[in-house]
Amino acid sequence: MVVKSITFDRFDLGIDLRKGASVSDANRLREMKNAYVTTGLATQKRPGLVKVTTLEPGTRGLFAASGKLHTFYGQGSVTHADTRFEAHKVAHPEGEQALKQVWFTDVFDAFIYASVEYQDGTIRHHYLDGSPQTAITDPQCPHTPAVIKAASRIFAVAGDVVRYSAAGRPRDWSSPNNAGALPTGLNARGERNANALGIYRNELAVLSRDSVQMWALDSDPQAMKLSDVVENVGTSFSRTVTNVSGDLYFLSDFGFRSITTMQYTDRLTHVDIGSPIDVLVRRETQAAQSAPMAYFHYGTGQYLCMMGYQIFVYSISATSKIAAWSRYELPFQVEAFAELGGILYLRNGDDIYRFDENAHDDAGTPIEVLLELPYMDFKTPGQLKRIQGADLVMEGECTFSVAFDVRQSDAFTSPVRIRGNTRSGGKIPVTCAGTAFSLRFHHLSNQPFRLEAVTLYYDVLGAR
Repeated sequence: MVVKSITFDRFDLGIDLRKGASVSDANRLREMKNAYVTTGLATQKRPGLVKVTTLEPGTRGLFAASGKLHTFYGQGSVTHADTRFEAHKVAHPEGEQALKQVWFTDVFDAFIYASVEYQDGTIRHHYLDGSPQTAITDPQCPHTPAVIKAASRIFAVAGDVVRYSAAGRPRDWSSPNNAGALPTGLNARGERNANALGIYRNELAVLSRDSVQMWALDSDPQAMKLSDVVENVGTSFSRTVTNVSGDLYFLSDFGFRSITTMQYTDRLTHVDIGSPIDVLVRRETQAAQSAPMAYFHYGTGQYLCMMGYQIFVYSISATSKIAAWSRYELPFQVEAFAELGGILYLRNGDDIYRFDENAHDDAGTPIEVLLELPYMDFKTPGQLKRIQGADLVMEGECTFSVAFDVRQSDAFTSPVRIRGNTRSGGKIPVTCAGTAFSLRFHHLSNQPFRLEAVTLYYDVLGAR
C-alpha cells in the first residue's frame, strides 16, 4: 500500500468558528491561544510580559506623551520615584476624591486633556494647561466619557447631541458661532443617544448602539454637516473605536465590526471583520467586569482589544495577505495601557508591565499556547484512513496529538512530546484511524515556540 503525505503550512486565517469543526478549511484554526500569525504564515508564541515597576499608590490610567508615561490622581499628592512616569492631579472641583478610572486622554496644543471618573461615579473633563483649576467649568461641557480631538476642537457626546468646544480653546464650550453641538439624535433612525466617537477619512464618526453617522468637519461650525448614515452597526463601548490603516474598527454588541469604503463606490458599508470569532466575543463581552478597550499597534500590525484577562488580537498584513484572529490570556486584568517608543505598556493596579518579544514567560510564569486545527478529511471524504506518523517543523517544544472522531471530544491519541524540527530524523510515531482528523498542539514553558508546518503520513483503507 502506497503511503501518502499531506502538509499543512498556512495558518493565515487564524481562529474561525463560523463553520462546524468537520467542515472548516485547514488554514482556519479552532483555537489559537497565546499565539499569533506571523508575516511568514507561521504560528508564533506571543511576546511575554516583563514587569517594569510598581508605582506609588493612588493613581489611575496610563498615557504616553512627551517621552513619558503619565498617570492621574484625584486626592492628596503623588510623585513617582521612577522618572519615566509623571503623576497629574485632576481634583474634583466640588471636593477631592479618589479616581475610579480614566476614560480619555489626548494632547491638545501641547497640554493633556482628560476625561476621568471618580469613585462616586461622576465624570469630569480636565485640561492640564498650567491653570490652578484643571477642571473644565463651562456649563456646556458635557463631562462624558466618549471624547475625541478633531478639527482643532474637543468633541464629546451629550445624549442625543455631540457638543464641541471653541476652536483652539478646549475650556470654552459656550462661545456663539464657535462652540456648539451637532444634532445627532435628530438624524437618528433608531437609538438617539450617541455612545462613541471616531475619525474616518477626516470625518467625525458618531456611533450609537445601532448606527454610525458621518459628519463633515469644518473650521466654520455652520459648514459642519451630516454626510452619511450607516445603519445596523454601532457600539456601546467607547474605548474600542480605533483607526486601523485608514479603517475604523470597534466592538459592537455582537462582535467586532468595521466601517470601510467599497472599492468602486462612495457608499459606506458594514464589514463584519469579527464574524470568525463572534461566538467567543459575545460570551466574553457578557462576562467582562470592566469596559473593553482597544488599540492598534502599528509596529506589529495588530488590533488589540483588551477585555478583562483576555486580549482579542487581529493580525493584519496586506503584503502577506493576513487577516487572522487569535487570543491572548493574561495572568491579570488590564486596567490601562499606553504605547511609548514602540513598546506597549500594560497596567494592573499599581504594577506596570510591558510586552517584550525577547521574553517568553509572564514575569516568571510560563505561557500556555494551545493550537487546534479543524477536522480534515485529506480531500477524501468518507474514506477510512490510517495515520502512520507525522513530522513537525517548529522551534521549541510542544506536545502533539491527533483527534480522530469529531463525535467524541476525548477521542485523540496520547500526547507526544516533540522538540524542534523532526524532518531530519525519524517520523513521529502517531497512529490512529478515522475519516477526518484534527491536530492539537500544546506548549507550556518559558522558552520560545513557533510552528511552521506539520506533515502527516497516511494510507487510505477505503470506504467505511
